[in-house]
Amino acid sequence: MLTRIRDAVSQKFPHFLPVARLSLSALVGFCDGVQQLFPASRPSSVVESLTTWERFLSTEPRSRRIMMTVQPLGVDTAGEAWAPALLACVARWHRDSRGLRYNQSTDVWLAGLEREGLDPRQPATDDGVLTVALTHASGGFVVARLPLEDAALTPEAVAASLTAVAPCSLSEARRDGLHPQVVVDVAGRGDSAWTSHLLTTSAWLGARVDPTTGSLELAFDHLVMDGSAMMELSRRVAAALPRRADREDAGEWLTGPQDPTPLLRVELPERIDFRNLACATLTALERSGAGLLRSQNPTMLVPVLPDSPAHVERAWRRIRIAVVPARTRDGEISPEQVSTLLARTRGAGGVLDDIFSTLYSPSLPWWLPSMTTHGFAFTPGLRQVATALAGNALLSKITVEVEDEAALAAQTPIYFNTMRPLPAVGGGVALCVTEVLCRTRNGVRKRFFAAVAGSGPFTARERLVAFRAELAPQVLRRTRPPPPSLR
Repeated sequence: MLTRIRDAVSQKFPHFLPVARLSLSALVGFCDGVQQLFPASRPSSVVESLTTWERFLSTEPRSRRIMMTVQPLGVDTAGEAWAPALLACVARWHRDSRGLRYNQSTDVWLAGLEREGLDPRQPATDDGVLTVALTHASGGFVVARLPLEDAALTPEAVAASLTAVAPCSLSEARRDGLHPQVVVDVAGRGDSAWTSHLLTTSAWLGARVDPTTGSLELAFDHLVMDGSAMMELSRRVAAALPRRADREDAGEWLTGPQDPTPLLRVELPERIDFRNLACATLTALERSGAGLLRSQNPTMLVPVLPDSPAHVERAWRRIRIAVVPARTRDGEISPEQVSTLLARTRGAGGVLDDIFSTLYSPSLPWWLPSMTTHGFAFTPGLRQVATALAGNALLSKITVEVEDEAALAAQTPIYFNTMRPLPAVGGGVALCVTEVLCRTRNGVRKRFFAAVAGSGPFTARERLVAFRAELAPQVLRRTRPPPPSLR
């Protein structure tokens, strides 16, 4: 494996200094030696074995493992009836989707330092209930256990269950053995679309309605589920909520004006393909980030759904991550090279899979790999390694297929975003695209709902606007022209 990793790093990152290559090889060699000398006991009490992606996520703090969706629905929050309707929908989905997804059980709560093994997911003590929490105006939480039975999962029944419980603190709930899996911020305690699930220490889903935009904002822990599950649940919840009659269309900024991590809408033409969008994103990042990026060759991380395990439907497999550099030995990366990298990652895995499978070994303390990455990031000469592996950009796409062109036109906008580049390596942007398509006799028709968020200096609104301004012409020149019959 070490020889394969050295060859892959030399080919994919030819700009690495010799000290960076040697340091990465030495680190991987050390971790591989520890793994062979001290085989790990079972690293998870939830799944049989952890994928490389899950190993990586298990070492990251909850504040990094975030996915979120924003839907400008104009939710009617009068009387707070929306919260029981949301919880009833989530509980039904949680119950009915068991066993469909590979290593993505929601019969769990999340532990911190008190975890057993590498995996912070802990099995729920009673899989016949879903433990939920609502923020309360008094400063505490209403914590309830919802039975997963049809009669108990109507909005009225959920509302009655919540009303019957007195508010308490999280420490009191933990003493009673209650670990909320879902939290709804009805009291408006949070200020960000990204962090509602962090209001409790154990939740994998948080929900809030932005008081300014009326948008439904759902925040997820990426370790518990990947994007396909997030999108399915988000769409189901949206269909169950009451809406105001006077709702307005979403503006440029999809999150509220006080959100510390703003989300900016991006328009994409129907005929742009993913590999060309990847090239356009890297070029736009370099041009808008001149003087800000710490790398001479920025890299972009791209989630892909792998070819295995074959017995699991593709949409429900755990993702792998492809590393796409802005330049290779042959010059600026081409769309064809992007396709090759993605295909290789889907099949055999990529260079990141090789490195992470060793660096994030269950034999090592769970905090060591993250500390190593940050150590590399702040060390001149080694910063190249951290930047290449953590990426200065992320590009993600989730596809939703609808029945016909009428459904395509009527599709309610749904935007998402996910883990942004580490500020330690200079930050960057995460461009996430919801692709809604339908198949017709004349081909495939599409609509895109895209949004960009940033980290480090790219969190600033003016930086996101500058990136979008650079992206637009790059996308335009790479967009396929329509066929002659459609001109």
